[in-house]
Amino acid sequence: MEKRNLGLIARNEDTRDKFHTKVIRFELDQILQHFAESIQVINAQFNVADELFESGKVSEGENIWRAQIIFLASALDFYMHELTKYGLCEIYDENWERTDKYENLQVNMKVIEVALKSGEDIDWFLEYINSYYRAVTMVSYESVKDQLRLLGINLALVADGAFYQRGETENTKDKLKRRLNELFSRRNIIAHQSDRAHTDAQVNIITKEIVQNFICDIEKIVRSIDSEARNK
Repeated sequence: MEKRNLGLIARNEDTRDKFHTKVIRFELDQILQHFAESIQVINAQFNVADELFESGKVSEGENIWRAQIIFLASALDFYMHELTKYGLCEIYDENWERTDKYENLQVNMKVIEVALKSGEDIDWFLEYINSYYRAVTMVSYESVKDQLRLLGINLALVADGAFYQRGETENTKDKLKRRLNELFSRRNIIAHQSDRAHTDAQVNIITKEIVQNFICDIEKIVRSIDSEARNK
C-alpha cells in the first residue's frame, strides 16, 4: 500500500511539472497587439447584435451589447496586467527608474529563496509578479492609477494624451476617472445584477452608442498609456 501511494505522489508531481506553463514577458508591441486583437473580437459582435435586431430579437441583441462591455473591461484588465509585468521587469533590470511603490513590494521568504538560487535569471521575478497580481482587478480608476504609479507612468500625461481637446470644459484627469469608473461600475452591474437596479429591479438602458463610446474611450486610454510607457 505504501509503495502505491509513493508512486501516485510521483506521478502527480510529474503531471504538475509537465503542464506547468512558463510565464512569458511580452514586449510593448505584443502587449498592445493583444489588446487590439481583443478589441477586434469585441467590435465583431456588433454584427451579431445587428442580425438579432433585424430578426426582431431585441433583448438578445441588447445582451450582446452587455457582453461587449464585460469583454471590454476584461481586455483593459488583461492589458494592465501585461503592462505591469513588463514595467516591473524593466524596473528590475534598471531600464526604468525605481518607484516608491516598487521599493515596497512585499516578497515572502519562499520567493526570496528561489531568487537567491536563480542568480541573474529573472524568471523567478516574473513568476512572482504574475502570481502576486493575478487576482487583482485593474479596471477602476483607483486601480489603474495605482498601477501607473507603481510603474512610474505619469497619470496626468496619460489623461491628457487620451482626452485633451481644445475647448473641452472637463478636466482630462476627471474624464479619465469618470470613464474608467463608469466602465467598471457598468461591468459589475451587468455581471452581478443582470444589469438590473438594486432598488426596483428595472433593467438599465443599453444602446449601441453607449458601447461604442466605451470602446472608443478605452482605446484612447490604452494608446496613451502605451505612448507614455514607450517614452520611458
